[in-house]
Amino acid sequence: MATRWQSIPGATENVVERTSEDIGKVRKRMNVDSSGLKGGAREAVREAGGRAANRLGARAGMAGAALQGGYELGRALDESTGIGKKLVDKAGSAIDRAASGDRVRLTKEAMQQAEDEANFQGMQKALREVDEESGRKGYAKGGQVRGGGCEQRGKTKGRFV
Repeated sequence: MATRWQSIPGATENVVERTSEDIGKVRKRMNVDSSGLKGGAREAVREAGGRAANRLGARAGMAGAALQGGYELGRALDESTGIGKKLVDKAGSAIDRAASGDRVRLTKEAMQQAEDEANFQGMQKALREVDEESGRKGYAKGGQVRGGGCEQRGKTKGRFV
């Protein structure tokens, strides 16, 4: 098992967790000059970032090799058995059946509900529109909000002016 002090990743490590740790170490290394660290601490951050970069590169190489190996294996399997074409044909026929099937139709109640929702949203939008000239919010019926000084300070005690 590899330790954090080694430059190569371990075979049994949690790849996702260790990769995110290594990315953090590389970022620290890139910003070590602005970190305020001095002397040996700064050098330790640089060394840790270098080891982390090496591990990230090794993981990327291993992932690329695994991807290439899987591709080659799948290609050889397909060429010898023809399973790839069979899978594509099956998936294609399933897609064709789904595309040519009956369309979903809304019931009258659902269509009415959707129309009511659209009307409600339209009314809300009308209430939110701002009159360009006055800068006050307009409303569908009635006047506009009054914002005089005495109302804002609460001195009317519930009486209208």
